[in-house]
Amino acid sequence: MDRLNLETPLAESAEDQSESDEVTVNIHSFFLLPFLILVGIGILFGVYILGITLLTQESRDVYDLLETIKSGRNHDRWRSAFELSSVLTRDPRIGLDIQFVNKMANLFEDPSVRQMTTQNGVSLKAYLAQAMGATKNPAFTTLLLDAIEPNQSDTVFVVSAIGMIGDSTAVEGILPLLQDLSDTIRLASVIALGEIGDVTAIPALQEALKDEEPNVRWDAAVALTKLNSTSGKAILLDLLRPDYLAEFESVDINERNRILAVAVHSAGILNDSELNEAIDRLIDDKNVNIEVLKTALEVRDERR
Repeated sequence: MDRLNLETPLAESAEDQSESDEVTVNIHSFFLLPFLILVGIGILFGVYILGITLLTQESRDVYDLLETIKSGRNHDRWRSAFELSSVLTRDPRIGLDIQFVNKMANLFEDPSVRQMTTQNGVSLKAYLAQAMGATKNPAFTTLLLDAIEPNQSDTVFVVSAIGMIGDSTAVEGILPLLQDLSDTIRLASVIALGEIGDVTAIPALQEALKDEEPNVRWDAAVALTKLNSTSGKAILLDLLRPDYLAEFESVDINERNRILAVAVHSAGILNDSELNEAIDRLIDDKNVNIEVLKTALEVRDERR
C-alpha cells in the first residue's frame, strides 16, 4: 500500500491566501489532514455543484466534453470539467491518445477558458490541470510546468497534477516552489515531490523539514519515507506520540487518529528499530484508536 485513499475536511493552518485557503484539491498522497491543507477533487467539485442534479452515470464522449468546456454555457462548462476528470480517473488510457492530448493542450492554453473562475475563485485552468494529472501522461508535464505561477491559488492544482503524473523531469521546476510565500503551494510541492519519487529531491525535502508550517514539515517527512530516506525520522517519532498532536488545538480527535495512522504507515516503510519500537508501543496502548491499531498491526506483520 503506498497511500491511504481518503478524503477529509479542510484543515486549519497558518493564514495564507484569502481565496486559496478555501479551495480543495485532489492530492494523490497517503498523508491525510491536517497534513493536507488541500483535499479531494470530489469535495472541490462537490462544493461548487452542491444543489445541482447528480451527473449521469453514463459518460459522454471526451471530445464532446472538451467542446462543451470550450464553448458551452457556463453551467455546462463546469459540469463537463468535473465529468472529464471523472472519466479520466476511471480510464487514464484515454489521456494517452495523441488527438486528445493536442485538444486538451489547446483548450488549456485558451485564454478565454483559463480566465473563467467560480465564485470561490477556482478557475477552469485548475479543473483542467487536475484532468491532465488523472491521465498520468508525461506529455502534459511541460505544459503544466509552464502554467506555474508563484503565490497563485491555481498553482496548487497544477503542482498536484504534476505529482499525479509522476514525471521526474518536473522535479527541477517544482523545487523553487518550496520557497513560495504560500503555505499551500509549499505543501502541494512537498507532496508532489514525494509522489514523483526522484531521489534528487531529497536535499530540498530535508530543508522542508524546517518549514515554519507544521503541515509542510510533516508531509516532508512522509515524502522522504517514499524516497527511503530516514531524514524525517525525528518528526515521525513525534507524530507517533499521541500527546504530541494534542498540542495542536485545531486538530480534533478524528484527525489525530487519521494522522497517527498515516505516521504509522510511513514509519513502517523505513523499518527502523526506533520507529518500530514506537509502533509497538501504540499496539500495547489500550486507548489507541481501532484504525490506528489495525494499521500498526499490519505494519508489524509486514516486517516479520
